[in-house]
Amino acid sequence: MLTNNFVYTFSIIIVCTYLLSAIYVAAVRGFKPPITYMLLYRFAGALLASINIVQTLHTDIAGQIVWNPIHVLMLLTLYPMMFVYVFGMLRPDIVGGRFLLLTFLPAAVLTALYFVFDTLYGTLPLFASYADLRHFLDRPQLWVLFVGVGVSVAMMSMITIRATGMLRQHKRDLELNFSYTEGCNLGWMWWAIGITLFKWSLVMTATMVEGGIGQLIALCFFPIEPTIITALVVRQNDLYSPPPSLDDDTEIDPDCPVNDSIPEQQSKKREALKNHLLSLLEKDKIYTNPELNSDRVCAMMATNRTYLSQIINQDLNTTFYQLINTYRLKKATDILLNRNMPLRSISDICGFKSVSAFCTFFKQVHGKTPTEWVNETKSIE
Repeated sequence: MLTNNFVYTFSIIIVCTYLLSAIYVAAVRGFKPPITYMLLYRFAGALLASINIVQTLHTDIAGQIVWNPIHVLMLLTLYPMMFVYVFGMLRPDIVGGRFLLLTFLPAAVLTALYFVFDTLYGTLPLFASYADLRHFLDRPQLWVLFVGVGVSVAMMSMITIRATGMLRQHKRDLELNFSYTEGCNLGWMWWAIGITLFKWSLVMTATMVEGGIGQLIALCFFPIEPTIITALVVRQNDLYSPPPSLDDDTEIDPDCPVNDSIPEQQSKKREALKNHLLSLLEKDKIYTNPELNSDRVCAMMATNRTYLSQIINQDLNTTFYQLINTYRLKKATDILLNRNMPLRSISDICGFKSVSAFCTFFKQVHGKTPTEWVNETKSIE
């Protein structure tokens, strides 16, 4: 069994890292959603650790990582908060009253039931291990906790599956609306989800065994997790900001099906929009703007995302990301063959946000790095 002083020291470190990470995220990113959900997750974690310290401060049970009823109830609320943040980043429109109600209603109902039974049948003690619970199986509040653990398992599984699907959809949507991925790619959230599930598994394991390596890993990992997640969160751009409002003066009906039966007038307008887009790319060279996205192009063309996507995806048979970066790459290859310039300067001139973004896309298309491609091309010539 771990010593009390060791456990108390790490518990205090956990509280401090949770609070400090929340303060740092708030200072860098502010308090707007979905950052608000992340901050609530951090403060709730610090509160949970503090309650655990206070409750176990004077107990005779050594080690202090115990089967704490209040701890179990708070976990039902704590971990869904992380996924509310994930959903808030991916689909801020779905995080409304109904979503929050469905997410936290099980915890509210089970908590209310627990305290009702606690009042009627007496307060449950703290347990040194899961094995001690067998002496209290006649208490209905204990069965409320068992149901709570089951609900937590089911909720974590469903939320993880849904978040996985949304992350895949976001990856597809990214290429439809952005010409860059730096600060927009939410692939790092796979780590956030994995870390949250791992931490949740550690808590469940630590409550089922008495002492041992499970408790030690849980104590050591908890102060590390806030640091990792915080570093990832502060790098993320504000994808949840609403797009600029556009006065769409085109007369094309967004609900009109895109096929050969559309009216000739609308077909001509769509052709005009496509020519306008190509003119912006070839003459105005709008692709040299590293912050170019679909909203900016829509504003230039006085149209909306629906028709811009139709033109790019169906008429040009590509994505926004591929279209813009193809123009950037064409300009870059011309410079590489005719001028001796550093890669950083070339990427800046052509509109890439970074040298790494330039090299990554170049290798995607040509299968070689820019330097390898230049050397091979010039040797052939």
